[in-house]
Amino acid sequence: MKKVLFSLVCAVLAFAAVAEPTRAERIRAKLDSNDRNYVFVTMHRGDWRHYPENSKDAILGAIAMGADVVELDVAPTKDGHYVLLHDGKLDRVANGKGKAKDLTLAEIKKYRLWSVDKNGNIDRTKVSKYEILTLEEAFALTKGNILVNLDKYPRDPKGITEVTIKCGVQKEIVFKSTIPKPQLRKQLGEALWARFESGELFYMPIVYTWQKDKCEPQFNEWQAGPKLPGAYEVCFKDEKNLAVIEKLGAMKAPCPRLWINTLWDSLCAGHTDERGHGGDAEGSWGWCLNQGATMIQTDRPVDCMKYLEKLGRRSLDK
Repeated sequence: MKKVLFSLVCAVLAFAAVAEPTRAERIRAKLDSNDRNYVFVTMHRGDWRHYPENSKDAILGAIAMGADVVELDVAPTKDGHYVLLHDGKLDRVANGKGKAKDLTLAEIKKYRLWSVDKNGNIDRTKVSKYEILTLEEAFALTKGNILVNLDKYPRDPKGITEVTIKCGVQKEIVFKSTIPKPQLRKQLGEALWARFESGELFYMPIVYTWQKDKCEPQFNEWQAGPKLPGAYEVCFKDEKNLAVIEKLGAMKAPCPRLWINTLWDSLCAGHTDERGHGGDAEGSWGWCLNQGATMIQTDRPVDCMKYLEKLGRRSLDK
């Protein structure tokens, strides 16, 4: 009898462990929900103020800080792999030179990322211990812990998407690009496109409001699918042309989410992280919230999250 009870208890505990959603699943569920109070915080290139950008500890740092999304930059190699390099080449960030597309993975793995100083600036006098990660290695760190925003996705949309599926993280990714809808559909192929259209894969077009001849048509062409897009990343140099944001806000709820980058002036009309870090949180992240943003990409995650917590907009499980 004791053995039977013990087996039943073990079975119940095992089921509970399986049934418990991961943090990434909870974030994705919130992302798919109609809740527009919660604000998702994305860390740009990970915790780059303390570790080299796109490195192992930069990713782990973003997870430890409690960010919802970590933004990583993908580049294809000569032999069909994918590595994390924003510029698509080693020159700026590592003790090597050359474009990823002209190098094999084995060649790239010989190099190490430069260290960073106390301000997060690249220190080219000191080589760090960090190697350049493959996309698979990055996903091994993020899986179940945090969502990933894949920047530089246009370098190979189909191949990159296929890697996310192979690694089982496809529902933990925020895919984004400026690629026109018909062109992206063609590049992906109908099988992958259907997974975006169904909402299984989360896609976000990037809209540059200063490109007036492209901005309005680009926004309009994405309005066909019931699940697509999940959000819009809207970038603006000034406040003269906020028509896309106004249109987005006027759409029937739940409309696609609005993502704003507060990284530098030309992306958010001067409502930057440094403004918030300097004491004017209302003029920075507060302004974004007033435009309807529920997704913010920041280089000052601690300050941004503290501000949002004070407003009661960081309760994931509510």
